[in-house]
Amino acid sequence: MDELMLVAATPFKRNNKDSLSIKDFEFVLSFDLKWMAPDVASKVRDKAIGSQLLKFEGAELAPNFDISTIEIPHGFKPSESIFKERSVIEDIIAMIVASCGTSARETTALINKKQEQLEDLVDIEVAGILTAKELGCDIDLIYDRVYSKVFSEKEIST
Repeated sequence: MDELMLVAATPFKRNNKDSLSIKDFEFVLSFDLKWMAPDVASKVRDKAIGSQLLKFEGAELAPNFDISTIEIPHGFKPSESIFKERSVIEDIIAMIVASCGTSARETTALINKKQEQLEDLVDIEVAGILTAKELGCDIDLIYDRVYSKVFSEKEIST
């Protein structure tokens, strides 16, 4: 299970609510659980929104996945890697997992299969977007990052 998804689910599960204010979400991460400083909780929140794990419903945050299927392991605490920037393909995989309910392993296999079907003529990120579209997942928020990555690499190599 994706660690960011576990972190994003925890405030909702802890409060037994389907939505929380930004303040309440960050309060749980920083003060209730003492996992991180408030400014870091804001960054984690933004990262979860950017990965489409969280969405806004009016003025409140809501998970973009079924939190009832998430089990937070006893004694769970996020590792330092949660604060690192994820690659574009990692974000695509996380979005597919959150949006479509597939596992990360299954999603990765589907993306690799798609890239093989296309005879490795497209970047892995493009194969990820195509896979997401075939699965009916909404990953519109990442198109600009994929475009930037794919075309900035092409400019460097030419």
